[in-house]
Amino acid sequence: MEVVGKSKAKVVVESCLHESVTYFSDHARILKCNPYCTNVVYHEAHGIYQWIFQVNDPRDNPITAVFFVRQQEVPLGSNGTTPPGPLTSEEPVPQGTVTGKCIRWDSAPMVPDINLPGENPFVGQADTRICLYHLDDGRTEVHFETDITLDFTLTFPLNLMPEGILKFMTEGIMSRIMQQATESMLCQVQSDICCSVPELSAGGGAA
Repeated sequence: MEVVGKSKAKVVVESCLHESVTYFSDHARILKCNPYCTNVVYHEAHGIYQWIFQVNDPRDNPITAVFFVRQQEVPLGSNGTTPPGPLTSEEPVPQGTVTGKCIRWDSAPMVPDINLPGENPFVGQADTRICLYHLDDGRTEVHFETDITLDFTLTFPLNLMPEGILKFMTEGIMSRIMQQATESMLCQVQSDICCSVPELSAGGGAA
């Protein structure tokens, strides 16, 4: 059963666009702010990062999820009011219209042949977009959006439940966990680069 969790948040940080891009481009530092991320490894030979996440199920049994992602960056144009779609080289931003940058973490096209941590870990798919927009007062508006996909094998007695109901419940729980983690990450960002607390807003779960 494939389930998708979603989270999204917005924050205004007290640093210019260049400094903000430098900060959010530090892949490992950002991920280590996530309370459920236990390790981030860069596989230089493959040019990809490995995330290891661990949460407990309702019976307090550990669940390990592993993600292999690549990081890319693209400029955002003056019309880039929403996070961009799939990254391509066919849609360049016209010269002189750059007002921000999007840092994209998406699943690597191939999973490297390495030993995975944990007992029966899940290999998931990730799609994160961190869009940073220049503000006239020298600050930066940051849009942080993540979709996570996991494929669960249903066992007894869960396989007796209607899959549609189970999928709905699981995605709701997964999205709530992700939303809490996203907000926790941004709180850590606030402690690193002065952030305007009243301007933190978040919302997720429902697509």
